[in-house]
Amino acid sequence: MKNATMFVGSTVLTLCCLLPDVSLLVRVLGGGLFGTTTLLFLAFMVLRRVAFRVDAKGITVAGNPLRYRATLLFVPWQEVQTVVLWKQHLAQNMPYVGIQRNEDARPGKGGRGHDPVLRAAAPHVPTEIVRSSRAVNGWRLDRDRLAAAVAPLRPGRQDRRSRLSTRT
Repeated sequence: MKNATMFVGSTVLTLCCLLPDVSLLVRVLGGGLFGTTTLLFLAFMVLRRVAFRVDAKGITVAGNPLRYRATLLFVPWQEVQTVVLWKQHLAQNMPYVGIQRNEDARPGKGGRGHDPVLRAAAPHVPTEIVRSSRAVNGWRLDRDRLAAAVAPLRPGRQDRRSRLSTRT
């Protein structure tokens, strides 16, 4: 719904920039900017790529739609300790879903050089979780379905500790 609203809004703004009484500068700059935004939102809605998936193999979380393959995150169940829901307070309480990995798991994407930025953006969440997190933006996260999906035992796991936590 959010993408559809943004698509409609950018379409209206594009059309407003193309009205006859609008200056040439506004037509070129505004029409170009809002026209490009309209096309991007249309592409996001039509492509319908995976935003978040929990299946028998593990957890898949997509990242930036403009760099989908580069920011796609897959974490196999053997590396998952907990799925963490948290909010970035600096970005109008933007919700995130992150994965806390086992200590022996390979490190998540994102270089160590970003750590100061990550700590500043989400000081209440460990950097390792932030590094393997993605914003819940442009798609809906059904918390009940997520809790049900992560509740069964992972392969090789003997305990029944909850694997879903919330950090605010």
